[in-house]
Amino acid sequence: MHACVRYRSGLKLLRDTSFKRMVPCAGKKWSAEDCVPPPDYEGIQVVKDRRRNLPVYPKVPQHVNPPKNIRREWMCIRGPCLGEGAELRLKQYAIIALKGGFLKPGHIDMLRLTINKAIRLRPYLLAEFRIPPVHKPVTKHPKNAVMGGGKGKIDHYVSPVKARQVIVEVGGQASFEEVYKFLKIAAQNLPMPAIAITHERLQLMYEEERRIEDENQNFITFREIAEKNLQGMRKYLTKYDLLHYGVYK
Repeated sequence: MHACVRYRSGLKLLRDTSFKRMVPCAGKKWSAEDCVPPPDYEGIQVVKDRRRNLPVYPKVPQHVNPPKNIRREWMCIRGPCLGEGAELRLKQYAIIALKGGFLKPGHIDMLRLTINKAIRLRPYLLAEFRIPPVHKPVTKHPKNAVMGGGKGKIDHYVSPVKARQVIVEVGGQASFEEVYKFLKIAAQNLPMPAIAITHERLQLMYEEERRIEDENQNFITFREIAEKNLQGMRKYLTKYDLLHYGVYK
């Protein structure tokens, strides 16, 4: 974005490309190259009949009575998210998780309140959840309980999230600088590391990872050590190290 601010020394052109606070540039002169037209949002339409705000997710699964003897398996958050869960439907902006974790109803309400408050003042934006409602039960024993007694009672429900999974998606006729402000606040309050990103930067991140792996000249990689059992390293590895090659635990 470009902004013009009039100081005592004259008209200065400020350019903000890193989403940080703009600092005046000494000796900067206005030129035709600095005049960048605003972005065009003609192909993006916000349907008025569609609900723009994030819906209220129930804290308890509706019309479902899951058994409480389900263990808190880490398999549901282990490894990367593949398929549609890691892609953006609106092709604009979203919050993605960098590691796996569990979202409690309080975290989902925080996302809803933070994003809806920002969207309410901007009628040209819309948002949608990309995660299912809470459905996985978590049991807990009461305090000062003695050993034994079987499985504890259900305390609350959580929604499992894998790495690289899209949590919330935002679209509309707005730039990333405007959306990044409230998406960053929502991402910092999640229990797992998460970032606000655009569709273009997400594709560049995946391409950069593939390029680094293809151009790697070191033939002694984690994959080679695990598959060929160099120096008997298999006894120190788990089955998940052989599946994800040390990238995900």
